[in-house]
Amino acid sequence: MKMNMLKGSKNVFVVTALSMFFALTGCGSSSKYDEFFPTRIISIGDFLSYQGTQANSYNDKLTVNDQTINSWITQLAANYNIVFDPSLTGFATPSATVADLPKQLSNFVPKTGDMLVINAGMNDILSHTNAVLNKLESPDKAIATLGSLGTSYQLFARDQLKNFSHILILNAYDLKGSPYAQKNAAKFAAAWPSYTGGLAQFIQDETRTFNNKILSNAGTYVAGQGVRLFDAEVLYLSADFQGYGITTAGLTAAACPVIMAGINCTATTADPNYNTYLYADDINVTPVAQRLLGAYVYTFLRSAKGW
Repeated sequence: MKMNMLKGSKNVFVVTALSMFFALTGCGSSSKYDEFFPTRIISIGDFLSYQGTQANSYNDKLTVNDQTINSWITQLAANYNIVFDPSLTGFATPSATVADLPKQLSNFVPKTGDMLVINAGMNDILSHTNAVLNKLESPDKAIATLGSLGTSYQLFARDQLKNFSHILILNAYDLKGSPYAQKNAAKFAAAWPSYTGGLAQFIQDETRTFNNKILSNAGTYVAGQGVRLFDAEVLYLSADFQGYGITTAGLTAAACPVIMAGINCTATTADPNYNTYLYADDINVTPVAQRLLGAYVYTFLRSAKGW
């Protein structure tokens, strides 16, 4: 099942069916009563949800900064026909970890109709991977720590139910096939030659351990409210990327190979065919992958698994 894109400058994915997510997601009610439609989206998290800076007119997101919708949060809001204003409700920061989430909401006053959207874990995974690469931590210790962080993440989300009645959380996406993993594969093999599967398998083991811990209480919230979990890991591992123009070669290469995603990664400096790539740089995803995520999240929330 595919989603079509509206003609015009907004590049908004239009949801044509609401049934595709039963296999992709693991939580939520089995039926819907009074469906929830948010009036605002409150976003916290890390580089995946980072909106850039107002000083740069938000053209320094961690992707290819072109003139399309290049943020999954903006895409989600567009599908709900609401405007997401990052100056008011976009609090994600590039280097945020699970431990940083509480301070992103400090002094924020929720309103009726708010939907809190959280992503976290990517920087925790990268931090512990780098520690393992430099032999500052063992692979087993890193994996165990990430399991604890996954538990902390879901407990934080549950605690926010005292402030928000509708909370969407994303798990971590798997960087095993990323340019980052490829560049560091030899270093990992030299440091930990006995680890079966090398760096790609280790990253997957870290990610899966973190994500599995988030599943606690996944299906126990009542209809119409509570926490919903969207499985970004499964989406980015199993999506029909070719159906959205991303080539096989583009799954493991970077659209801005010598530039970090940000203000200098643009439609001019990126590979002219950047829409055929999954990754903008070593770890950050391209606008087409951002839009794909936003559109699928919307489909999930509108399905019986949402509110």
